[in-house]
Parts: sequence; C-alpha cells; structure tokens
Amino acid sequence: MTYIPNILVRVSRIGNPSHIGQLIIDDWSVPCTIGTGGLIQASLKREGDKCTPMGVFPLRYGFYDPVALPDFPRSLAFPFVPLSDDMIWEEEGTDYNRLVFADKGERLEDRLIRRRAEALFDVIVPIGFNDAVAEVGHGSAIFIHAARSDMSGTAGCVGVPQEHMLELVRRLRPGMLIDVGYAEATHQERVDSEAPLETVHFTGLAPGPRLIVVGAVHGNETCGPQAILRAIQDCRMGRLTVRRGEVTFLPVANMKAFRHGTREGDRNLNRDLREKTIPEDYEDRVGNRLCPLLREHDVLLDVHSFRGEGEPFVFAGPLDNTGSIEPFRHARAEGEFAVRLGVSIVIHGWLEIYGRLLKTRERLGYSNIASSEGVGTTEYMRFSGGYGVTLECGSHEDPQAAEVGYSAIVRALAHLGIIDASPPDITAESVIELVDVLVCEAEGDRLAERWKTGDRVSAGQIIVRRAAGEVLNAPEDGFIIFPNYAAKPGEGLCYFGIPSTRALGTSCYPRPDNGQKH
Repeated sequence: MTYIPNILVRVSRIGNPSHIGQLIIDDWSVPCTIGTGGLIQASLKREGDKCTPMGVFPLRYGFYDPVALPDFPRSLAFPFVPLSDDMIWEEEGTDYNRLVFADKGERLEDRLIRRRAEALFDVIVPIGFNDAVAEVGHGSAIFIHAARSDMSGTAGCVGVPQEHMLELVRRLRPGMLIDVGYAEATHQERVDSEAPLETVHFTGLAPGPRLIVVGAVHGNETCGPQAILRAIQDCRMGRLTVRRGEVTFLPVANMKAFRHGTREGDRNLNRDLREKTIPEDYEDRVGNRLCPLLREHDVLLDVHSFRGEGEPFVFAGPLDNTGSIEPFRHARAEGEFAVRLGVSIVIHGWLEIYGRLLKTRERLGYSNIASSEGVGTTEYMRFSGGYGVTLECGSHEDPQAAEVGYSAIVRALAHLGIIDASPPDITAESVIELVDVLVCEAEGDRLAERWKTGDRVSAGQIIVRRAAGEVLNAPEDGFIIFPNYAAKPGEGLCYFGIPSTRALGTSCYPRPDNGQKH
C-alpha cells in the first residue's frame, strides 16, 4: 500500500479568530497562523488580500539562514538549502512568484534575509501555489515560516511558533503535500457548489472572429487550465497581443470537479449540455451559464486530456449536412482550424456512433439515456451556428499535455488572425472516421490486447473476447480509439475507426471565413 505524506492545516469556522488554526503531521500538532483575512478558495486568491488559499499544494524544498542558524541540522529527509543575501521572491513583473537574484546593492528592502522586527524568515518552506504557470496578481510568496510572537495573522502564509520550527523541519519528508482547509468540513463540503465561472476576456481594437477557449470541463484534466493560464499571462504581459476580434478564456468550466480532482462533480458536464429550465444538479447550473457564453462566440477550442496512453488528437465535427443528427455548414472552416492545431491526428464521427452505443444499450435491456446525452461543448457550439473542436492533449499524467494545449491556443489565435503571427502550418497527417463502438455486453467481456488510442489493427485481428467465448474481429484495417479496460456491461470497450476519405489541406478546406457566423 502506498501513500503520500501530508501536512494538514485546519482552521475552525467558529470560536477561534479566523487566522488561527492547527498544523498537523501524523500524531504531532501545533497551533499555527494563516492570513489575517482567513481562508479563501484558491481560484479567488489575489495579491495583497491577506488570505490563505485553500487546497492541496506541493512542498518541494526549503531555505534556512546560515548566519542566524549556524547549527541548523544537516541530516534532514527534506531538502533545505542556505539562503544567500541576494535572494528575492518576486511579487510582480515577468518573474512573478519566482525566486530571483538581485545584483549587488539593488532592492535591499526586498531581500528574503532583510532585517525584520522578528526573525520570521530564518526558515521558510515555499508552498507550491500558483507556481507551475504563475498568473500575475493571483498570489505569490506563500510560505511556511515562523509565526509572530503574538500569533497575529500573516499576509497569506502559514506561521508556526518559533519554538516549534526545528521540530517541523525534522518532520518534513520529500514529496510532502500541504492540505489547507476548514476543520469542520469534509473535502466535498469545502467545495463551494455556487463558485462562479471565472472568465478572462481580451478584445482587439479591430473587428474579427470571437474565439472561446475552455478548460477543465472534466475536473481531472488539468492540462487545459495550465495551458489557458499561461496564455492569459502572455496576453497580459504583451507576449501575445490581441489585435482583432475577441478571445475569452475559461480556465475551469467545472469548478466542483476540479476542486475534487475528479472527472465529474455530480455528473458529466460534457453530456446532455443544454439549458435546463429547472436545473437538478451542479452541472445543470454550470450549463445554464456556459451555453449562453458559447453562443456569444464563433469558434470554440475545448482543451482536454485522456486516461491511458496515446497520441494527442483533435475531435472534429461532421461534413456539411442538413441531416437530423448534427446539421452543420462550417465543415471547411472547422477542418482548416482542426488540422493546424499542432497535432498529427484528426478524428470525426462522434455523435452518430454515440447514437449507435445508445441503440446497443437499448437492445441489451439497459435503461437508456436521451439521445441528447451525446451533446457536449462542441456539438452545442455547432447547433448554435458556430464551430468548435475538442483537443485531446494526451494522457492526464503526461507533463507535455499542457504544452500541447498552449501551442494549440497560440496556433488558434494565429490562424484566426486574432494575433499578428505567421499562419500556422498543417500538422495533421491522418484523419480517422469513427465507424463503430464495441460494447461490453456481460461481465468478463474484455479487449484482446493492451492498446492505446490511435493504435492500428489489421483486418481480421481479434479486438474483443466475449465472456461466452465469442470473439469480435476487426472488419477491416483500422484504429483503436478510447480503449476502456474497466468497462462495465452496457459501456463501450472501445471505438473503432478507419482511415477517413476526408482529405487534408487547402485543396479540401479553403481559407476560413475567420469563424464569423453568417
């Protein structure tokens, strides 16, 4: 059995002052201080608000002052390095929330080891908040350090009584996390189910298309928020300048699921997406705000990741049609958009095959869901007169997934002419059409091999072994898409795709109309 060592910081909602809490490591507990303003949801944390963000954050290393603590223990499990007199923790500018080094004689008042009324920074442990892709203004320099002697509130850090600091450092271990929250709440109760959708909007001074970029429709897919926050930062710092049209960034669409670190809050936000007159759950309430937001835009880039292994790919919509399932008239513009997002695979055919899954479930006697269940963000965008694609950036655990997402955002902005940049080249090398879904019909049905999305199979190759002994073979050369090794009866074991007849490049997809609705 494995586990991750952690520190709990718990603050009572009642009784004690809002800046007094308890720090707990295993069976060791000491009083602690937090920000004068108390606790705040991490997404709402702002520079200078004197609040401490709630959540679970990594502890990677610590510092100590070798002059003040010449006998600081050297044989610790947790990595500590000595402070030097040129160290500054940046609280503004391009190096926001980063350790930087000052030239001799500069910014003496900002040095970490500057003189203070009390020796609060003899030992500091940076808390890994807003640091993976630091967003200016959303909080910096959140540390564990010594508390003031009167146990008054901090500017947002966690303070431990001076006499307990050395015991704290002895108890720290590599890979440790700090979990900050209220004492009375369970993890679920600490998530505000009425948390607002936070969007960031940039408007160019010349007319142009309206793009919306969405992340964390599924809460455990963190590459979207990381990529989007980086793009927001670049727009604010002038590294990306919106010249024409508009771009709206929604880093986290499903805050409840995001705070839990789960795919869903109450249900899958990317199913049956529509406005509900009487919302029944959290995702219904989000959908009632998300749908009008989507309708205000011309183009959608929805950033996701997937479980298991596989190459990043783009999910695109159907060809132009006037059918009943997914009528559409922007296939050329959407196709041009899809093939230039930096990934090599484009897949289409989702909604029709999802309908086939529902029919199979009905044949097997399972209570069925509405056909609208297959409608997510991109389908809703197409129904509303625009177009959009889902970008699957790779595995949830792949550290490169956020980079794939960020690159796609920049390419989208360039392709639509929202920023001044060279038109992105076509990167898609193959197009796959979904033509079937293989369903788990009974306990024991399983995939014949360990595949990942995009793996090729040959005609006649065994794909599924039924519990009763029957096997399902590939009807022709094709691809395995979304293999599900934990499928339950009535769920898809995998989707099957074939090389699409849909061509790539400008011969099939002429230059788009900049995404504007007609």
